[in-house]
Amino acid sequence: MVLGGDRLDDAAPAAEPTAAAEESDDAPTAYNLELMESIIQRLQPNDRHQIRDMISERARMSGALGMACVLFWWVSVQMGGDSLGDADIPASLIGKFDFHRLSLLVPALVVVATIMTSIGREKGQASTSNVGGILAILALFYILEPIGRMTLTGNVDAQTVAVASGRLATIAVLIHLATKMMIDSLLLEWVRTTMMNMDIDLFPKQQDSGEESHADEAPPLA
Repeated sequence: MVLGGDRLDDAAPAAEPTAAAEESDDAPTAYNLELMESIIQRLQPNDRHQIRDMISERARMSGALGMACVLFWWVSVQMGGDSLGDADIPASLIGKFDFHRLSLLVPALVVVATIMTSIGREKGQASTSNVGGILAILALFYILEPIGRMTLTGNVDAQTVAVASGRLATIAVLIHLATKMMIDSLLLEWVRTTMMNMDIDLFPKQQDSGEESHADEAPPLA
């Protein structure tokens, strides 16, 4: 009996590290906490309920801007490219792309650049932000190239290249805003889900200040 009791006593401490390890797996890491605090400080939600509203609002705006970009490209490039003189625009110096291909390449570059820049900002990664900056400058080069070619050579009608660069710029801005809104929505959704699953609250100061203000407003006891 004594030996059996000793075995039970030895098994109890051995189970404690296992339980502690399971708790540590469920606990948020310092990296995740810092990332969540960074997202909250940048987007400035007041509480969990506002996070939910911001997720819905940004996702809705992202979808609307994305559809606006697709419709604008369809009307101004796919359907109206011939009437706007797209065939007269010279091929790009880098890659020899015609204007129709550029209208697809520029938004793709902007999407990747926006994603890389957002990842680099949130995670603090210099190399990722560097790649995003390179792609953004390349997209800007393609947007302004028709105007530059017209200025240097003078072989292209000014109105044609101005309209071409304007369409590329509009597509780039719309797709950038749509991508940025969607990234913010996904980040907020991750913050809200993490707080709910790990039962943590990153707004304690605001709640404490609200309780203190209510306590200050309470009338004095008679």
